[in-house]
Amino acid sequence: MTIGDKIRSLRKSQKMSQGDLAKKLDVGTTAVSAWENNKNRPLIDKIILLAEIFNVPVSYFIPDVSYSITDRSDISLKENGSLYGLGKLPPDAITRITASNYKIPVYGSISAGIPLEAIENLTETSVPEHVILKHGEDKLFGLLVRGDSMNKIVHDGHYAILCKTDRVESGEVAAVIVNGYDATLKRVILLDRGVLLEPSSYNPEHTPKMYLDEEAKDIKVIGKLVAVMSPPDFKF
Repeated sequence: MTIGDKIRSLRKSQKMSQGDLAKKLDVGTTAVSAWENNKNRPLIDKIILLAEIFNVPVSYFIPDVSYSITDRSDISLKENGSLYGLGKLPPDAITRITASNYKIPVYGSISAGIPLEAIENLTETSVPEHVILKHGEDKLFGLLVRGDSMNKIVHDGHYAILCKTDRVESGEVAAVIVNGYDATLKRVILLDRGVLLEPSSYNPEHTPKMYLDEEAKDIKVIGKLVAVMSPPDFKF
């Protein structure tokens, strides 16, 4: 589906006229018509508003980003499992995987300019052998996630398992450094002039943040999310 097709489908599902939607977006009816007929595309500020109006992720409207409207491409915590790979499998296809003796470091906040290996007060966690074989033991690390901004994917107090990289494809979930010292986990949407960091949360207070031009230069990707784990002492 094109962006225009998605807008039309969502608008009709809400029984809105093009005029109704135009008023909510503070644009002319002709603009909505042009979008739906694929003669033009909304700018990113209007895409963010569209996402809020229709309660869908911003990335749902971004070209070349595979994302289901119900967010089912995110693998959430399941009652009988402790580690989950990310992909297009439905949640009921995920099964428990027992961790092996392979251990990787787990970090909290990350200081600017300091290599991951040099940070003190870190812990470690065991990960399955197949994860190690796929990504390499020296390339994996974990982040202890705090808060609910990504709780559709990683619950508060659980581990995001990441593969070290400074590049991701648009739409992938990654750990990024924004303000020079704290790492945040977000879905990364690449734009022509910058980047949009999108939460994946059941809490509507969390909204996407856009960084353009000079601001975008301060965004540093440090790892791509490859799995999610509950801590060893977690009780279901």
